[in-house]
Amino acid sequence: MMMKNKNNNMKKLIPILTVFLSFFLFPSTSLGEWKHVTTNKDGDEFFVDYDRIRVNNGYVYYWTLNEYKKPISGKYPSSRIYVMGDCKVFRFKPLSLSFFKGHMGKGDSVEVEGNDKWNYPNPKSGIEKILNSVCERSN
Repeated sequence: MMMKNKNNNMKKLIPILTVFLSFFLFPSTSLGEWKHVTTNKDGDEFFVDYDRIRVNNGYVYYWTLNEYKKPISGKYPSSRIYVMGDCKVFRFKPLSLSFFKGHMGKGDSVEVEGNDKWNYPNPKSGIEKILNSVCERSN
């Protein structure tokens, strides 16, 4: 009698474990998806992962993915940048940068440390559009 109850419990547990494990082994793209924000005059495309925006102590932290029409240094067609933004003063700091040998942040990469200097986006630039969209979503 007890053995039958354990088998029934295991049969109920297997589908739950399968769903749980597949969530971690094959993450859904809806949990972290790059959304196109703008394309500049050179044809470079800029994306943001809005699901990963974080706000802490009045600052907004977010990831951008940049796809370049002409690869950086002739060999890096994309980059991913972790940014600290200040929506009140409208400025930003790149905290870390990764340049990729493949498109859309794929392939081998070179990591570059950001800096501690605040930057102000140029009017009507891709960076201004990104910071605007991130600040709007973080309020």
